[in-house]
Amino acid sequence: MGGVDEEKFGEESPFVDLVVGPGREADNGRFGELLERLRWKAGLSRADAADELGFSAEYLRLIEVGKRTPALGQMRNFLGVYGANGVVKRISPAGYRQDLLVFDPLDGDDGDPVIVEFTSRIREARRRALGGPPDEEDWQQDLDQRKRHYDRPSASRAAELGVVVSLLTRADDSTIRKIREMLENEVADGADPQDDTNGE
Repeated sequence: MGGVDEEKFGEESPFVDLVVGPGREADNGRFGELLERLRWKAGLSRADAADELGFSAEYLRLIEVGKRTPALGQMRNFLGVYGANGVVKRISPAGYRQDLLVFDPLDGDDGDPVIVEFTSRIREARRRALGGPPDEEDWQQDLDQRKRHYDRPSASRAAELGVVVSLLTRADDSTIRKIREMLENEVADGADPQDDTNGE
């Protein structure tokens, strides 16, 4: 494979500037600021950018302030909409897989790229299953708390979810966006998704 170190081909890069995802508030905030700078450089308002990305303006605001993080799979869309100089899932000359390389508009295109690694609960679970340590103790506590809520949905909850999904397939885009925003706000406020009592 040329100059690639085949022993570590495809491994996550140890040379990372930001790790974004659950439990990474500081890096999530810095990454959100970087995305906001890329949007400004593209001359897009938050509303216009959100529309092109398929998000609500509020959800994009939450990303830019570090309260939410986009998935790695969405980054090609961000780079395209913003006309940003960057690449997704590139193998470095040393053989490391780098999730995202993007140039910060403040540094110009001749500066060093920002190397971003994306983490997720799925990726962290896989890492632990392979014998690696959890990413952060806080993340583990958050996971344990969420597992208590989500491990065993009741049969009635599963039936309700099925009905909701069925209705969503027939709703228009505006209605779907409103419902998504409502659910994002509900989950962000810490509502218990397993609370089926509804005052009964």
